Amino acid sequence: MNITLTSILLAAGAGVIGTLTGGMEAFIIYGFILIFQTAMTSCGIELPFFSQYVSGLFFMPCVMFSATVPATGLAAMRKHDINAWEIGRSLAFTNDPLILLIGAVTGVAGYLIFMGAEYLHLPLDTGSFSVVAVALIARLAFKHKKHFNKAAVYVFRSGKRWVFQMIIAAVVSAVTAYFYQQTGILTIGFMMSAALLLLQLFQRTQFFPTTHHITMVSALAMAATGNIFIAMGFGMLAEIIFTLFAGFFNMGCGTHIDPPAVTILFCSFIIAVFF
Repeated sequence: MNITLTSILLAAGAGVIGTLTGGMEAFIIYGFILIFQTAMTSCGIELPFFSQYVSGLFFMPCVMFSATVPATGLAAMRKHDINAWEIGRSLAFTNDPLILLIGAVTGVAGYLIFMGAEYLHLPLDTGSFSVVAVALIARLAFKHKKHFNKAAVYVFRSGKRWVFQMIIAAVVSAVTAYFYQQTGILTIGFMMSAALLLLQLFQRTQFFPTTHHITMVSALAMAATGNIFIAMGFGMLAEIIFTLFAGFFNMGCGTHIDPPAVTILFCSFIIAVFF
């Protein structure tokens, strides 16, 4: 485990920048960075500094994205015009130095948790583990009276919606598994999913589905089993977990706990243990 003063300072800087960009926006940027890096590597161009410090530290979701969660919770607690779960907004409007400080501190915390999980070789996706850990700390720190969203039972009332989501999950999983099989790039679907979230920022395409939990889980399943049907099954399981967690434990329940990260964490553990 190679933690240096430089890496700590970069993590702190990433946390500050994350509060200025917004969590969702930071993750979208990460997707495009991964695509760029993969394209360069495929062309035989090695980018050691870029892979170690840019994509492999500064823009990692467990650093930059994670920092926006407690920072947004603090902004809501300090009565700025934002809800604790609105991580898709820049916090630059607050003009609050304390928010930048909490972004820096939690950026470092996310990085250290990630590095610790890597060092211990935990049988799970260490990036999502760090994202969830920071989010849970923020949820405990910024207490909210509502911990469970009973209104989410509406998800059980529409069989048509579930069929719609399962078709999306099956198709996305199959394509991801095939792309991984042909390229050997584990994150090929994940990076595309992250970049495509850009569509959610525009009014005409704002309902474009979130799919990076599906692409990451199905790729992990394909890598572990080599079976496209198992990969599709895990992709559909990922969509079920994502939908239920987002509805019952995230919407209106205080600070954001990222449903895709929870899904990837749970499914990656199952895949690592049983396959």
